[in-house]
Amino acid sequence: MTSAIDDGITERQRLLSIAAVCSTSFGTGISFGIGFPLTSLTFELWNQPSWMIGLAGAAPPFAILLALPIAPRLIAKFGPVGSIVGGCLIGALGFLALALFQSPWAWIAIRVLMSAGFAMPWLVGETWINAVTREETRGRVIAIYAMVFFTGYAIGPVLLQALGLHGPLPFLAAAVVTGLSGFPVMIGRQLAPPVEHDTSLNVAAAFRWAPVAMVAAFVGGFSEITVLSLIPNVALAAGWSQYPALALLTVTTVGGIVLQYPVGWLSDRVSRFAMMIVSVLLFIALALALPLALTNPVAGYMTAFLMGGVILGFYALGLAIIGERVSASGLAAVNAAFIIMYQLGALVGPISAGMAMMDDAVHGFVTIVIVTMVITGIALLVFNRMERRWAAEALDHG
Repeated sequence: MTSAIDDGITERQRLLSIAAVCSTSFGTGISFGIGFPLTSLTFELWNQPSWMIGLAGAAPPFAILLALPIAPRLIAKFGPVGSIVGGCLIGALGFLALALFQSPWAWIAIRVLMSAGFAMPWLVGETWINAVTREETRGRVIAIYAMVFFTGYAIGPVLLQALGLHGPLPFLAAAVVTGLSGFPVMIGRQLAPPVEHDTSLNVAAAFRWAPVAMVAAFVGGFSEITVLSLIPNVALAAGWSQYPALALLTVTTVGGIVLQYPVGWLSDRVSRFAMMIVSVLLFIALALALPLALTNPVAGYMTAFLMGGVILGFYALGLAIIGERVSASGLAAVNAAFIIMYQLGALVGPISAGMAMMDDAVHGFVTIVIVTMVITGIALLVFNRMERRWAAEALDHG
């Protein structure tokens, strides 16, 4: 398949287009970073049982999963800018509705609706960035896109801490940030790439277009959410106190942000598939080293820093592989399938890891990571071979 490069724009226009969608990604990252802790902490203040807090946390990914199969058709109908702005406005109205309806069940329903809206800027952003990026710089540009989003995501909880949980201020601030997230792409609307949608290509069929990227998405969601959710618990089980254990989470996030650009730079120079295999092996090595590393704070922080780079790298590498291998007409559908796989990994990861950690948190965590990475490595090799065979068959029939 041909790459989805748009060569009909100047280099200056390309950079401005990338800047516009990255700016929007930063704003939506802040919105995500506010929404999750705002919900869980508010439910704690309302003395809700843990199962209700878990249900509220699971509502956004389920909503995104439900919205994504129809999202490519909506994007093709309303255009990339209209879809992003519409999704951001739904999210902004959702934050205002949370302030008005102080009921757990109402909050869960509102979070479902606003998260379905957020699916649009997420999907359009990935499609947009791949459509306007040149192949020789794809890895670096996607790395910057990921860094910007996760920086916004990391800022969200800090902003919420400064605003507090009481009164209308956190909801108003979140609504303003979310609503304004669509503003950069409105300014750069003339630089938006045309988003095509092959009506014969549904999300299920899109898996055949880039199966290696789908594996990357699943393992990215699995490892990212599992590590970021449970690494403090692992540290506590290893004898760390509460604040150093939470600092370990911060170090993991910082490692993911800081190391993305080196990963992207390298992916523009060597095989991205080879980098996926190396990332799997590196993550296995880091998991094996973790029990020993946690006996020393410096070694523990260094291991967590590197883990952050690997787990966020899976997602960025998979996204770059889509841009490398998928044509423009299939980008939206394949990216929708990519996000679905990421969300499935994010749902499966914490549950399976939590079960594995019941008897021995540290070694249970290590075991589930290693088993998952071994399966991932095998799946990558199998699907890469299948992808090559499909490509050869396509050439023979062409």
